[in-house]
Amino acid sequence: MKRRTSIILTAMFMALAVFRFIAAGPLASAADEPSMTGKLWLLSLGGRLYDNHWAVLGIQPPAGRNPVYPAGVNIPAADTWRCVACHGWDYRGREGHLKRLANSPRFVSLREMAGKPVSEITAAILAAPHGKVSSVLPPPMLKALALFISRGQHDVRRMIDAKGRALGNPLRGKDIYEGTCIRCHDADGKAYIEGEEGDRPALGWVARHRPEQALHKIRNGVPSADMLSLRFLPLSDIAAVLAWLQKLDPSPKADGAE
Repeated sequence: MKRRTSIILTAMFMALAVFRFIAAGPLASAADEPSMTGKLWLLSLGGRLYDNHWAVLGIQPPAGRNPVYPAGVNIPAADTWRCVACHGWDYRGREGHLKRLANSPRFVSLREMAGKPVSEITAAILAAPHGKVSSVLPPPMLKALALFISRGQHDVRRMIDAKGRALGNPLRGKDIYEGTCIRCHDADGKAYIEGEEGDRPALGWVARHRPEQALHKIRNGVPSADMLSLRFLPLSDIAAVLAWLQKLDPSPKADGAE
């Protein structure tokens, strides 16, 4: 009960913060600015909403499976309501890693939406077939999600190669990890994590087997956890962190091990 109350209060605080930001100036104009300095937290919020807006808002997804989600793809019913389920951790839909699941027309790439006006993206989110997904988002959160799609995406091909290997300096990544991540994740990356379905509880495993997912969460944080967003770092440093994580032992910690 305490955790749920905390999540709800956090969501209310973020909604108020976004509202104040919007009141200070048109959000659509912010999306067209060449620099997002001072607005990185808003992009990270949008990234977490994209990941799992139900967790950010502290509410439950609709019951059952999303009727527009491809029937042949076997994932938990609740996950079919998440933006990432159709557009992917690399935002490229079936053009990216989701093609491993199915070559479905529902898996639409969002890459061409990068740089588009927030008002145009907001209209697309509210249109079919999103339905119940967008209906639960308060206007400030909806705009934060649209801003992320406009200005918060990254090109994973700048950070990982075709085999999923990070294109970064692992020694630089080690320094960043030890300065920002080690307190929660431990030196071996095997502390408890809020993982996805099928993840093993070791950052080394996630970084090797799901690098696109790891990149998104490194930059934006995790919706249901107090994780630091590293969006303030350049993409070269994000790739460096991933490169270091890929060097960690991918096996989970043995039961009872300290």
